[in-house]
Amino acid sequence: MRAVIPPQRVRGRLAFELVRPPGDRSILETLLLEADEAMLVLAHPLYPRRPVVVRGETVLQAGDWAVWFLFQGEPFDVGRIYRPDGTWTGYYADVLEPVRWQGRDPATLEPLVDLFLDLWVSPRGDWTVLDEEEFAQAVARGALTPAQAEHARRVLADLQARTARGEFPPPVVRDFRL
Repeated sequence: MRAVIPPQRVRGRLAFELVRPPGDRSILETLLLEADEAMLVLAHPLYPRRPVVVRGETVLQAGDWAVWFLFQGEPFDVGRIYRPDGTWTGYYADVLEPVRWQGRDPATLEPLVDLFLDLWVSPRGDWTVLDEEEFAQAVARGALTPAQAEHARRVLADLQARTARGEFPPPVVRDFRL
């Protein structure tokens, strides 16, 4: 598969841990595009269990690429999703526990804890909540603590409100180009 990321954008590689409560852990291998004390920008190919379909349109599928933006202390990440030919399809945001790393060192990125709820934002700015059923099942089986579940609901509501006001994704994400 051909990477959609121009080689001159790549600053290195970063492997980090992704946790889905209560204890599903995986290591993600990514390309490091940018790193400072406020933001990390990472990229990697996507291999979802099944394509993500929104309003009858496949918006994310195996072989697509994501350029992820992680913001220090924020309870989400947001990715720009690209087809293998470089066509941008929209934004995918994961609701997380707050993201943390030390200084400008991306190698200190703490494990990302995914709280199941996701938000898809189309290039037109309309949005769709994803994985609500998966979230409800995680809550029902006790995979999330009550505090995590409430945190996830609050973060999702905030992202929805910010998206409706045109404030999400942040300008640095909207303005990014390969």
